[in-house]
Amino acid sequence: MQKHAESTADLNIHKDGEVVGFLAERDFTKEVITPQIAEEMLATALDPHVDDRAVDTYAKVMETDSWAMNGQPIIFDEEGRLLDGVQRLKACIQAGRPFTTFVARNIRSDILHTIDQHRRRNYLGVLQARGIDEAGAIHRTMAKLIRIENGVLGREQISISWSRFDRVLAANPELEAAVKLSNKYSKSTLHSKVRPVLCFMAIRAGHADKMENFLQQLTYHHTEGLDSPARMFGIQLSMWSQNAQDNRRAGRTGAGQNVDSVLGHAILHFNAYLRGEKLSKPLAWQPDFGMRKVTRVLNGEEVSDKVAGTEFDYDKNAAPSNLGLPVMTDYPGLREGHFDKTRVDDFVGETADLVHQGAVRGAGDAYITMLTVTPEMAQKWLSPQINRHNRKTQRNHVNAIARDIKAGNWMFNAQPICFTKDPTRDYESGDEPRLLNGQHRLLAIRDAETPIEIPIAVNIPEESFPTFDIHAKRTVRKAGPKADDRVLIAAARFQFKEDNNIPLSSSDMPTLTASELLQVLEEHPGLADNFAQSRRAGMQELGSAGVMTYFIYRVKRESPVLAEEFLQKIETGLNLTDSSDPAGKLRRELAKTSVGPRSRTRKEQIEALISHWNSYKQWAKRGQKANAAKAEEKSASAETRTEVQDELF
Repeated sequence: MQKHAESTADLNIHKDGEVVGFLAERDFTKEVITPQIAEEMLATALDPHVDDRAVDTYAKVMETDSWAMNGQPIIFDEEGRLLDGVQRLKACIQAGRPFTTFVARNIRSDILHTIDQHRRRNYLGVLQARGIDEAGAIHRTMAKLIRIENGVLGREQISISWSRFDRVLAANPELEAAVKLSNKYSKSTLHSKVRPVLCFMAIRAGHADKMENFLQQLTYHHTEGLDSPARMFGIQLSMWSQNAQDNRRAGRTGAGQNVDSVLGHAILHFNAYLRGEKLSKPLAWQPDFGMRKVTRVLNGEEVSDKVAGTEFDYDKNAAPSNLGLPVMTDYPGLREGHFDKTRVDDFVGETADLVHQGAVRGAGDAYITMLTVTPEMAQKWLSPQINRHNRKTQRNHVNAIARDIKAGNWMFNAQPICFTKDPTRDYESGDEPRLLNGQHRLLAIRDAETPIEIPIAVNIPEESFPTFDIHAKRTVRKAGPKADDRVLIAAARFQFKEDNNIPLSSSDMPTLTASELLQVLEEHPGLADNFAQSRRAGMQELGSAGVMTYFIYRVKRESPVLAEEFLQKIETGLNLTDSSDPAGKLRRELAKTSVGPRSRTRKEQIEALISHWNSYKQWAKRGQKANAAKAEEKSASAETRTEVQDELF
């Protein structure tokens, strides 16, 4: 190991007194980026896509002088075009503050699709890094409670900043007690995602003892009669569970009960429990999706317009707060939970303090060097002594990277694996470097049993750990002006399943890497050609853009002539004169469930589309045979008449 490090060090050069990694014309330098320089760099961007939330977050960090250089470089290709760093450069301009970062130059431009393919890091990773017990349960509970506090449960997904999580965690010590109480009754029939939320509300409302009794009745060791609201709720939970099992055995979808709906019913029954009521049947609650009557004007008069098989449509903007979720008796709410959703939170809290400490301490001796990382090196760096307090890994993501490495698709993209110290040196126990970023790549190198060349960032401040992977995963951009990239990627996933004999409706599918997705798109350029047709109004009623783009491409390949008439029928509803026509059946089946909360899943959409298309091919074949038989019979009849006429004359 030490010998390898020495040979690599020979490749380092010094510039302005600082170490600069350099190998095969790939150049890493440490630079101060001013707003003016940022403007000039952005003008060369190959992919100028902006993640506004990430830009605002980075800008808040820079405004408070808390920017900690975390080893992730701004990347340029051989022609000086910007490949990566748009969000940080935009933030620099927005904050009006310079920041120090590594800059990588002379990187091949065809690696653009491989940058930022990691999972977006969330606050759970921060909690895990702090060594907090039950980090996952606390994180999930906070997220649910914050959404409830802001009235958006079931209505919209809001972005919750790490600063907001920090504030809520610090202001609500009952969170830890709620998780402990929830875990005490892990054998109850109540969902594990509902229990800690319900427990927190009860503790905050002063009903901890009552909640413990309530949860006890949801176990097999219940002590109260069947008319107890707790026992009655337990019966309801058992019925839902049995229905789910029956649906799964029958191959039906929609087997599980919605978690938010379970929470609503739980609060409703707990309130009744607090009042000491006796029940003869379970209480019922339905979320209010803003159902409203739909009318249209015909010849100057309002006429009921039946939508989705009823006289009603759904408008979530008209729905009440949290879709009418019941409020627990005496629950005062979540401290520090409410915030202005239209602006980014100020960068404050424990995470902000740690990052600021790292920025103050600085990374003056940080540098990037190139290494060929072997499976043995990866295994050593993944040891608990070095890879400590990191977030949990995603096996699908590791497997995807390993497949790329084995297939020779791994491409050098200048994004380093980061350490607090040089990992190639030997250290005394307790003084080892810490791996800050890159564990998925190291796991993939180990599993693929193949070494790869990769940059290593050394002497990065440990406090910068929470700053990695803040912005969203980069979309693989391939479509150009023809189609929406995200739609095309969704269609490519279905095509990958078809090419690899994976059932289209199966969820048992590996996570695809950017290279694998691009390979599918290159092998099937016709996918993009059908995007426009998938976005026509009639097609949008039947399925999502990704599903319809793949489906249109598939049927046109299988039978161009039949596909043209089938697609025309399901899109417009024209020429459906035969009630047995599968195209008409498909249109009626999908269109009636395409609106509101009852819409079909992508799995259900693709199953229905393929099933009715296969039926249509058989139906059309039978029709062709019937027509041929009629033509033959007509021809035979004509010949008979001719023979009779010949005999007569």
